[in-house]
Amino acid sequence: MSLGDLIANKVIEKFNNLTVKNGKPIIRSNGVEEWTVLASIVIIDGDEIEPITLTTGVKSLPDEFRQFSNGTLVQDCHAEILSIRLFNYFLLKEFSNSNSKIVVDGKFRDDLKLALFVSEPPCGDASMNYVLSNMKDSTIWQVKESTVGINRGRDNFGQLGLVRTKPGRSDSLIALSKSCSDKLCVKQVMGINSAITSELYEPIFIDYLVIKNLDQVDFDRCFNRLRGNNFKLLTYNNDDYKFNKADGKAPAIKCLIHLIPTNETQILNNGVKNGSVIKDKNLKFKSFLCNKLMMEQLKQVKQVNHTTYLEFKQSNKSRQELKKQCREILQNWICTSYDNFNI
Repeated sequence: MSLGDLIANKVIEKFNNLTVKNGKPIIRSNGVEEWTVLASIVIIDGDEIEPITLTTGVKSLPDEFRQFSNGTLVQDCHAEILSIRLFNYFLLKEFSNSNSKIVVDGKFRDDLKLALFVSEPPCGDASMNYVLSNMKDSTIWQVKESTVGINRGRDNFGQLGLVRTKPGRSDSLIALSKSCSDKLCVKQVMGINSAITSELYEPIFIDYLVIKNLDQVDFDRCFNRLRGNNFKLLTYNNDDYKFNKADGKAPAIKCLIHLIPTNETQILNNGVKNGSVIKDKNLKFKSFLCNKLMMEQLKQVKQVNHTTYLEFKQSNKSRQELKKQCREILQNWICTSYDNFNI
């Protein structure tokens, strides 16, 4: 059995056996089935394959929500980005865990391999031909002039290799969060560390992308845009995941995040814990994946000598310069608004 199949079988089995209330896609009261994307960060330790995260999601918050977020909202709730965030949360917890299997003397073991499993091709450039092949009307979408300087979702469908925002209805509020294809492309160079875990670890890289329906040509075009493609594409044949996108289905509203080693689970809706009100003054709505709580986790293991989150992020000059170089090469990378808060 191929490595891709071994990884997919482990992830899908873990997900199918996960019992959570209100976390998985449902059949709505009007009879419409929901679909969602499943993602997982998987550690490969020799012959052992261990899924660490299980996440689902296809939503992204409008950029204007950042003005009242103050670090409390999870803006990008696409499954693969949630899995990377959740793995960063795991890295924070493992840093001070004397019994950790993956962190030794404060360093992530360099003999481990990481795979990112995704049940659908990442939104953006990597998935354009896949989406086109599944359209009943294969006519290329019309070229339209961008109003914000980049392509929103699938605008200018026939143009490949472009930076794009997350897909969304053309009449919806703008979400400047970049496509998963673009974000993963940058993480090839910078690692999957967040600004927060970069304070503790050297860059940690994904070795394999495990995706069922992605052509090697599209994979190479998308992920060779920056210097060197250190991802390897693995495909699989498992059909046991039952919530894939299909005609007549609607995108799931809720997102599931589950950290397997610690059995922690949260259901998110609009970037906060399900059932919460975003502007709840008691701040009980925050997910443990929001920047504010992640910073609190960092402060438990390392002193932070900055007064605001933005000041903290910008203090890592080498990381900021590398990010700038990546964005200049990809071109037309319009930054999101700042989500700043006092530390």
